[in-house]
Parts: sequence; structure tokens; C-alpha cells
Amino acid sequence: MTWKTYLIMYLGTKGNSNMMEIVSRVEEIGFISSLGPADFIYDWKGKKPTKEDIFKLGDKLMEKLNGSDVTFNLETHD
Repeated sequence: MTWKTYLIMYLGTKGNSNMMEIVSRVEEIGFISSLGPADFIYDWKGKKPTKEDIFKLGDKLMEKLNGSDVTFNLETHD
């Protein structure tokens, strides 16, 4: 089983960042852009993440997206 976290982003128009800058920030923390129902996927590489792991990943996203007017949703499963 491969655990993954799926990221869906909702973009506002009041942010200080363009789309490519947002993509770059998200990829810096290990997400890979995706086509389909999720915008990005984070692969836990064989590790079953704990709630704390997922919350820490969410914290990193909030830090990277600060000021961008992006709202996001995370969903993690195998």
C-alpha cells in the first residue's frame, strides 16, 4: 500500500502570487502536480503517516502559501 496525500487548491484573486509561483512553492515541499481530481499529490513513500505527520505537512503548506489567497483541502489515504 502506498499512502498519499491529495491536495486540492482554491485560488482567490486577492493574493500576491501568480499561479506558477504557487506551483513552485507547493512543489518545494514535495508535492507533485497532477491532472485529475487532485491538483497535487504527496507520496509518503511506503510510510503510513500519522495524524501529526499530516498536520505538519498542512502547516508547511500554510507557511508556503501565506499571502497567496489560496485555500486548500488535504485528503490522505492508501
